[in-house]
Amino acid sequence: MKYEDLVNVVDEFERETELGECIYFEAMKKLENVQTDLGKLDDVQHVKRVIKPFLVQWGMIGRVIGRKGLEWEKLGRMLRGLEKEFKQLRGKKLLTINFDEESISSSIRAIYRELDSIPYIGSPTAISKILHLLNPEIFVMWDNDIREMYKKKNKHIRDTPEGYLEFLKETQKELKEAFEERQKQTGKNFNEIEQEIRGRYKNKTLARIIDEYNWSKAHPNFFKNQI
Repeated sequence: MKYEDLVNVVDEFERETELGECIYFEAMKKLENVQTDLGKLDDVQHVKRVIKPFLVQWGMIGRVIGRKGLEWEKLGRMLRGLEKEFKQLRGKKLLTINFDEESISSSIRAIYRELDSIPYIGSPTAISKILHLLNPEIFVMWDNDIREMYKKKNKHIRDTPEGYLEFLKETQKELKEAFEERQKQTGKNFNEIEQEIRGRYKNKTLARIIDEYNWSKAHPNFFKNQI
């Protein structure tokens, strides 16, 4: 990926989705406390009043998530029980995390596998959005179109714990290519480039920035159809 392509695509996405970003930032703010300790996650305050409406309103998967009888309390219990795995990933960055390190890869697979067992809530798209809410530095969101786009680059990407891990590796690779190009252009190191691009986009994480790029590339006609 070229750095110029990354920022040009994200610039356009930002112009078209300004209102929706308020929902995103509000959810992040309300979950700040539990992002550092899932033991503090409350089934009502956080799961039903933040995560569920976020998936319905912002995540555009209300058809799946909005139905009655889903096991939101089970989601809360599972997430609290996964604190050990989430702790392994805290403090790390998408650009530099070693996804091949056993403690890292096993934690990601275990988290995905647990959530995957909950009917409907455990759909691939919903899982990625829930994970991003709880660790926006590492977990990149996807949907069917993004997954199919990335499968052309890596045949191992699919809607499984192992396939999602491969997706994270591929997004990291894309970002590194863009950063390396920017480094050659400016002489800046990776930390400086990350500060630069995050400053450009309201201090969003790299995982969110590349999600905006991926979404735009995978849904090229979406904004045209809204006119």
